[in-house]
Amino acid sequence: MKFQSLKDKLHKFFSGVLEVLFPSKIKCMFCGREIFDYEKQPYCDSCAKSAPFNNAKRCKICDCEMYDDGEICDGCKDYAKHFDRAVAPMKYEGVAKTLVLKLKNDNALYLADDMARLMSERLNQESFNFDVIVPVPLSPKSLKARKYNQAKLLADALGKIFDKTVDDSVLIKIKETKHQKNLNISQRKTNLHGAFKIQNKRAVFGKNVLLVDDVVTTGATANECSSVLKKYAKRVWVVCFARNPLKNK
Repeated sequence: MKFQSLKDKLHKFFSGVLEVLFPSKIKCMFCGREIFDYEKQPYCDSCAKSAPFNNAKRCKICDCEMYDDGEICDGCKDYAKHFDRAVAPMKYEGVAKTLVLKLKNDNALYLADDMARLMSERLNQESFNFDVIVPVPLSPKSLKARKYNQAKLLADALGKIFDKTVDDSVLIKIKETKHQKNLNISQRKTNLHGAFKIQNKRAVFGKNVLLVDDVVTTGATANECSSVLKKYAKRVWVVCFARNPLKNK
């Protein structure tokens, strides 16, 4: 046991030395240009100005961009949300959309750390208090086809940042559904009804849960997952990397 502990410490030390001599994180997460202050921000100054950050006036519940003087969007007024609050650091367009698609479809697993870093900064702004992190699950068929769950990758990276437990045994997807992107808002809501099930209620009973996904469009997936979680959890916060800029209505 002591030998293993010493081995782990030595590995950490030499990994740190190698990182100083040959830094692995020297490129902008968006455009790939070399940057010299990665610890400050994982993107270049040019992308800091042009990337689609979700910094405009946003809904106080779902974090979609607002186009009027209200505080809650029409979607959240018309359809009750089961989650307490959702946040996203980026809009789902431009270079942010490219990153999501690369992570999801091109096996670019290395992007998860940088994406989670931006998500963590957004969470820190809101001072969310959560006990356990739960990724939105894929169906067995989708997981078999993709080989990995991009939401789980982001959740794992957030777990390291916040030193919180990530539990992907809590939620499972029990129904194969149509792709949400091909459906209108009304169809998205009914498409997911009954698609998710709690498998490990003990892990979330009476706790504050952070539900993680890569993208939120209408919030239908997050809402359906939250409705199941809320049967046992105290609160459900939602974080994703990118928020569709279209009105949620």
